[in-house]
Amino acid sequence: MTKAAADSAARISREPLVLKDLLENGQGVGRADGLVVFATGGLPGETVRVAVDAVKRNYVSAHVTAIEQRSPDRVASICPVFPRCGGCQVLHLEYSAQLAWKRRMVADALQRLGGFSAVDVGETIALPGATATRYRNKAGLVTRFAGGAMQLGFYEARSHRVVAIESCPVLLPRLDDAVKALVAFAREAPEPFSPARHVVARASATGPELVIAFNGAKANRAAGTYVDEIRRRIPELTGIVSSWELQNENALFGARSATLWGSPMLRETIAGATLRFGVESFFQINTALLELIAQQIVDVLAGARRVVDLYCGVGTFAVILGKRGIATTGVEWFKPAADECAANAAANGVLNAAFEHADAVEAVSGDRGRTLLNGADAVILDPPRKGCEPAVLAALADNGVERIVYVSCNPATLARDAKALAGRGYRVQRVTPYDMFPHTGHVEVVMTFVKGS
Repeated sequence: MTKAAADSAARISREPLVLKDLLENGQGVGRADGLVVFATGGLPGETVRVAVDAVKRNYVSAHVTAIEQRSPDRVASICPVFPRCGGCQVLHLEYSAQLAWKRRMVADALQRLGGFSAVDVGETIALPGATATRYRNKAGLVTRFAGGAMQLGFYEARSHRVVAIESCPVLLPRLDDAVKALVAFAREAPEPFSPARHVVARASATGPELVIAFNGAKANRAAGTYVDEIRRRIPELTGIVSSWELQNENALFGARSATLWGSPMLRETIAGATLRFGVESFFQINTALLELIAQQIVDVLAGARRVVDLYCGVGTFAVILGKRGIATTGVEWFKPAADECAANAAANGVLNAAFEHADAVEAVSGDRGRTLLNGADAVILDPPRKGCEPAVLAALADNGVERIVYVSCNPATLARDAKALAGRGYRVQRVTPYDMFPHTGHVEVVMTFVKGS
């Protein structure tokens, strides 16, 4: 740290800091010594003392050492490893305040990044009467050998340091029971955990399935020799999987996999449709909120004759709409999920749904895209966090798609894409945030567009 930065850090540390805002990562935001200060552990409306961690050109990162004036929205955390664990960012913020904050985040992104100054953002939808715990149907645990024992946990915020856990209060109860058993077993028998970088546990919220995957650089033969013991410790288990050839350290699953015992499949029932999918396939981690989102999509698209579902995953929305008499075509790039789409349609008696294994840009480009989009009343977009490729948005406009339902887990890329659609003649009809990820800085948004001024 330079002398100027050290002097600035000393001045900031000496004076009380008033926090005015809250970032997506849970850091409170204030200003001091002419710089923006991001303070871990602080909430808007609080006056705090901080210790400076780093001084950059335009901002300072710090952590709260004392709270001189508390926010009325501050609550005691229900987790013993918060805030070190990076899984949740706002367990110290009262839940109704979380919902209001997420609504503001969406409105701010649309205004600041999309230029939408007059768009009405609805209130954030949460589970009625819920405490917002015990909702996650998936846990991706990191393995580390430390202190003479194998530990399972989650990454610390903004680092690759692992915070060991005993349990997790936001997991579904029986999934948390499985995690507790895995943590205890790892201490006693590290062998099946040592080759793994991650252990992923997934449970069905509406079915009996519970699957565990040991994922690492190579096939986990040690896990195979412990199948009987793992089953004994977790009686509800329905499948054990080994996945390997991970592309990078953060990847949860690799290019190859094998079932060590049972079945790798899970099952959920959403809006009257029963969907089966492999442990590696994408499926929303909050099944109950997905039910509410599905119901909105059904309502918005009532009366449609044909819908195209891009980035369709395991075919959730396409199958649900198909059961209601709407012809659908789904597009999915991940081959196992694309195969599961067709199986799910058949299992639900849906005969008016077709699916393509393709990249979204490839599917909507040229003659192929014109064939796909011709006659479609609406298109559903449910892309990953990076949002839609510009070519996809351009193709929708060029082919005259009248209605777009955009499901997003990232307000920033949603605002960017909404701006692009507005520039191509689309009008925002409705914006609804959903609290898919309580106690985190993430929010799911359903945004509908119609063609015309």
